[in-house]
Amino acid sequence: MSRVERTADTGMGLRERKKQQTRDRLIEAAFALFDERGYDNVSTAEIAAQADVSERTFFRYFPSKDCVIFPDADEQRLHVEELVANLPPTMSVVEGLREALRTISEEFQESQEQQLARARLVAGTPSLQTMILLREQEWVESFANAIAERLELDHDTDLRPELTAAVIVTAFRVVMNRWIRSGGKEDINQMLDRALVYVGAGLTAPR
Repeated sequence: MSRVERTADTGMGLRERKKQQTRDRLIEAAFALFDERGYDNVSTAEIAAQADVSERTFFRYFPSKDCVIFPDADEQRLHVEELVANLPPTMSVVEGLREALRTISEEFQESQEQQLARARLVAGTPSLQTMILLREQEWVESFANAIAERLELDHDTDLRPELTAAVIVTAFRVVMNRWIRSGGKEDINQMLDRALVYVGAGLTAPR
């Protein structure tokens, strides 16, 4: 089921559905042009024209061209951060992050074609590779804050929140890269479970 179909099923009003459809159309137009001509050779004005809207409309949905490639990244990060902050007391941080990250991996599987197209685009665009590293650091900082708060640790003096966050974000990237190399054939959740079992075992090993 596509994102547009999901929004229709949630009882979203007509105005909201039209906005979502415009957003989806911009994303589809951008990926089509990027695939044809390369990221660096496409302007926001051309994306807007391809989607049959004005460039001003483009910027109402996306603050910059690169944001159209990762349209839900900030929303996903904040959602995972919220889930970590509200984990049941009996669940470990690693277990909680595994469950939270499952929500993202399931979305990736639902939008497999777009995710693989994005991977191809990033692989051929050095500027986007740099952007991914910056976004990963945002995830690390966000997770570290949530972990520190949950475990009542001082993020400024204790290494564990940031170290745990960095290891988990790296594990997720490894899983995603493996899934992309398989052409979307491997099961993301199974790989994620295995990866975070390894991570959890390492983090709980005796000093």
